[in-house]
Amino acid sequence: MSKYFFIKSIIFMTELIWKSSVHGAKRHLMDERIYYKLEGKSLIGNVTEVRKVRDFFDCSFVCMKKGVPACLSFNIGRVTDDDGDYVCELSNSERYMEPERMQERISFDYYGITTVMLYSLLPTCDLIACNHGGNCIQGQRLGKITCQCLPEVTVLPFIDDKCNVDTNAMTQLEAVKGVFHAQVGRYTLTFYDAQRLCALLGATLATHDQLYTAWEAGLQKCAYGWLADTTRRYPMQTSKPGCRGRIGIIGSPTPQDKSTTSNAWCYK
Repeated sequence: MSKYFFIKSIIFMTELIWKSSVHGAKRHLMDERIYYKLEGKSLIGNVTEVRKVRDFFDCSFVCMKKGVPACLSFNIGRVTDDDGDYVCELSNSERYMEPERMQERISFDYYGITTVMLYSLLPTCDLIACNHGGNCIQGQRLGKITCQCLPEVTVLPFIDDKCNVDTNAMTQLEAVKGVFHAQVGRYTLTFYDAQRLCALLGATLATHDQLYTAWEAGLQKCAYGWLADTTRRYPMQTSKPGCRGRIGIIGSPTPQDKSTTSNAWCYK
C-alpha cells in the first residue's frame, strides 16, 4: 500500500513540476509584451485564429508563439463554457492601428499592446529592404509600409511587393571602366526597357564615349546593346566572323527606332 502511495506521489509531483514550468514559461513569454485591458470590448475582424484556452496566460502564450504578424492582440471571453474553457480570438491587428474596429462586446475583454511596443514589433522602413532602386514609403497608419518601385521592365516584371525580379532571367556581365552588358533573353529590350533595366541595376545607359573608354581598356562583346544616344552598338577587340569582321565600336551612328529591341550597355 505504501509503495502504491509512493508511486502516486511521484507522479503527482512530476505533473506539478511540469505544470509549474509550463506556467513559468508562459509568464516569461507574456512578460515580453505588456498588455493593457479593455473590459467588455473587442477588436472586430482581422481574427487569425479562434481556440479554447484555460486562462489569460494560455491566450497570451499562444499569441506570443504565433508571433508577428499573426497575432498583435486578442479578445478573450469573460465566461467559461461547460468544460471550463474560455474563447480566445487572436488578431493580426491592434486598437491603435484600427480604432474604428473596436466595438462594445459585453461577454469579451480586449488585450492590446502599447504603441511603443507596436513600433518595436512592426516593420519599419529602417528594417524593410525595397530592392532594385525602390523606395520605402511609411504609411499614415501604424505598421503600414509600401515599396515604391522604379518603372517596370516589360520583359522583367516585379515578382513581389519588395521590387524583386527574377534574377535568373537576367544576365549582367562584369563591368570594364564602369560599363557592362545587360540583357533579358536575347534582344528583347526596347530603348525605354533598356533604360529601366539599367536603372534597376543602379546604373544608366552608357554613352558612346563611355563604351569607347571601356573598349580601350579591353571590353569585347559581340552583341548589340542600346546606348544613351539611341544607337545600338558593341565593342570588338578582334576580328571575328559573324561580328562584321571588324575591330572597334561596331554599329551605325544613326539613332534607331526606340521600339526596336536589343540588349543594353549600362554604366555605373
